[in-house]
Amino acid sequence: MRIGTWNVEYGVGAEKNARRLRRLREMNCDVWVLTETHDDLDLGADYQAVSTTPRPNKRAGSRWTTIWSRLPIVKSVAVEDLNRTVAVLLESPVGPLIVFGTVLPWNTDRGANGLGKGWSEFYRVAPLQSQEWAKLAATNPGVALCVAGDLNMNLGGPHYYGSAKGRELLRVGLKEAALVCVTESDRMPRGLLMHGPIDHICLSASIAPHTSVVNAWEGTDGDGVRLSDHSGLVVAVNTFIAVV
Repeated sequence: MRIGTWNVEYGVGAEKNARRLRRLREMNCDVWVLTETHDDLDLGADYQAVSTTPRPNKRAGSRWTTIWSRLPIVKSVAVEDLNRTVAVLLESPVGPLIVFGTVLPWNTDRGANGLGKGWSEFYRVAPLQSQEWAKLAATNPGVALCVAGDLNMNLGGPHYYGSAKGRELLRVGLKEAALVCVTESDRMPRGLLMHGPIDHICLSASIAPHTSVVNAWEGTDGDGVRLSDHSGLVVAVNTFIAVV
């Protein structure tokens, strides 16, 4: 089972979207969590999509997050923040799987009231989402959990983007939800990225040991055309031995 995530910078431009789609199809993922995406970036009939509400003050069709799955979607899962987050229950090779897609605030995110400074909005939102992850894990025994998307923090390795406080909040939240970030810098194959990723895939502790990063790329294609200001990545779960 392959799971990928990529911030696609709102899918601007038909030619660039064709290039983005080529990359997405090459990666052959069963589940994609696309962030800062757009309805124009359509993965086609092989996938079902569930999205956050449209973003205000952006061109029509812009979304914080869309989950695309070619695994059967059993149902949408209720989330507390309809703007940033979306969740679904899937039938997967490792059994029932909840995928929770998100975008966490960045350094200069001012929030809905426009008063946020520095990382203050991250410090407000991350604990709220962490509580939600823990609740999903606790109220769905026997169901694996995947939290993926733009977490706006590199974890492990040299500092690239984030803050010490933000990383600690994120680590505590993941631990309380029995999640492991399988895309920490130390888990990345060498030479794929210039910096540790700030977009991540986190999985239930029962699945994480059977998971590896199988691909990652900078926000350009093979011709050097910029497609995003974020790198993308894909993990594979060994479904022959992974059990919840």
